[in-house]
Amino acid sequence: MGKILRVELTRGRISEEPLTDEYAKNYIGGVGTASRILYDEVPPWVGALDPQNRLIFSTGPVTGSPALCAGRHFIVSKSPLSGYFGDSSAGGFWGAELKFAGYDMIIIHGKAQKPVYIWIHDGEVEIKDATSYWGMGARQADRAIRNDLGDKSVRVADIGQAGENLVRYAAIMSDEASRAAGRCGVGAVMGYKNVKAIAVRGHKKVPVADEEALEKNGKRLLETLKGDTQTNWFSKHGSSGYYAMMAQLGDTPTLNWTKGYFDGKNGITSPGGYDKISVGHATCYNCPIACRRLVTVKDEPYAFEPEVEGPEYETVGALGSNCGISNVKALAKANDLCNIYGLDTISAGGTLAFAMECYERGLISKEDTDGMELRFGNGLAVIRMLEKTAKREGFGNILAEGSRRASLIIGRGTEHYAMHVKGLEIAMHDPRAFQAMGLTYATAPVGGDHMEGETTFVEKPGKITYAPLKLNGLDRFSTERKAEAAFKVQNLWHAIGNAMGYCLLACATGTTAYPLKYNLMFYNAVTGQTMHFEEMMKIGERIYNLKRAFTIKHGATRGEDSLPERILMESHAEGGSKGSVCKLGEMIPEYYKLRGWDQNTGKPTREKLEELNLPNVATDLLGHKKSK
Repeated sequence: MGKILRVELTRGRISEEPLTDEYAKNYIGGVGTASRILYDEVPPWVGALDPQNRLIFSTGPVTGSPALCAGRHFIVSKSPLSGYFGDSSAGGFWGAELKFAGYDMIIIHGKAQKPVYIWIHDGEVEIKDATSYWGMGARQADRAIRNDLGDKSVRVADIGQAGENLVRYAAIMSDEASRAAGRCGVGAVMGYKNVKAIAVRGHKKVPVADEEALEKNGKRLLETLKGDTQTNWFSKHGSSGYYAMMAQLGDTPTLNWTKGYFDGKNGITSPGGYDKISVGHATCYNCPIACRRLVTVKDEPYAFEPEVEGPEYETVGALGSNCGISNVKALAKANDLCNIYGLDTISAGGTLAFAMECYERGLISKEDTDGMELRFGNGLAVIRMLEKTAKREGFGNILAEGSRRASLIIGRGTEHYAMHVKGLEIAMHDPRAFQAMGLTYATAPVGGDHMEGETTFVEKPGKITYAPLKLNGLDRFSTERKAEAAFKVQNLWHAIGNAMGYCLLACATGTTAYPLKYNLMFYNAVTGQTMHFEEMMKIGERIYNLKRAFTIKHGATRGEDSLPERILMESHAEGGSKGSVCKLGEMIPEYYKLRGWDQNTGKPTREKLEELNLPNVATDLLGHKKSK
């Protein structure tokens, strides 16, 4: 759309600036462009909960275009969990609607004096009073704002009570709290700035340079997807359907990462117990796969509004097996509460599992947990503690800090049981089952997030996704070529998913029927560019290094490129990853070499940064070149 919107809340100023060719050429869009702006505008002395921190909503160039499965938007900020680079993303329809309203990005800084929401419609922007919506859950506020604006087609991104109360892993929800930008605590930044919501509505079209090529290739891909068995399975079962398969491989964390197998797995997966509550499907913008599951539970005490979004794979792992919950109705209720309150289900589940293990080991007691039996498998305790966390009540006020800070507050040796990287709770793939995933978590600028580049899809047995990466024949338990796998997958994901705006589940992982060549075809047709695979990978590498540079500039050290001791030292006695530990030390030297990072400091070398056209970043991190 060619426009960036700036909203300076302290003085209530609204302005526009062009999305420059330099941004588009060097960073594509999405997290890429936003990372450049965050790096340039947020110095190390600005905290995450500070008026001068930026909260950046960004889209990719294909977002909102006729390209298939191109509906993602991205939110970038300094993270309240880690104090380092933070980004999150969501599917649905909000990102496309922002484009239709005339903007590619929104940069928010300052802090409003009272609750506000931002109303963007066909190039018009208003900062409106949100006092009446403050205190509402995300779903209720979404509906109330659309009702008051008199247009049910408005799309709303908002926070629930968790964001208002500055829970450090608060999410930003959209589409009636069905889609979550969950990771890194971006919802807390929005709450700190007193922004309840951003409502968008527009009627513009995303310009397409070559409509004929886009239409022709889109029809060809659509026919392939319709006839593909794997795609149809994914549409039927959603990402939760992968849970049983990954659990069988010993990949899905159980009881705070202590076990490699969950006896109750069949009760919370699809096909299986999940199907007892599933009542339908939903889709995201221009996606024919429709992997989203709608669920209904009428039985007390787990009842909730019918036909709302059900738990996906990460939630099934985090609030299911990792907390010992095999009752799918309790799991669905916990998921719905997270959506309403605006909580990242991964960090919520990880922090609760940490607390449960501490309780089981006698390191905390009922006196600490407000009288609750916070044991593995206690679904009612999980539900009650989620409520207390979102409202920062009692013990929930400690858990609202995330597992790293909570362990430091509690003390008593509980630090050993906090499963995080750089303060961010680790996503639901066990590095003892897939070695390169451990490398990805350990080195990621944001911490333990699978969206930095999930390697399970090149490490797992069977048909290999990502054919152009030439990573066939990898052994998931071996460290051989795992540095190469992490390096390539991270670069790829930061280009096609985190910058262009494609759904990675649809085009890169969930199905092999959507090969990578279509991502470039659609991108080139939309933009009029002629980008080749190698150039795309180099831009992904540039974005990743820029995020790394931000995190180092804001205080991260090489020592934080690590994993919890449990993953490095404690193997499982049963399950599909029995006897394995993550051999991180074997992989990091080769990975640093491929990345062009200094082996001693973990900083990108000057040569690498200049190769990536980041000379000012090299000066920031390494000083000026010495004259000869």
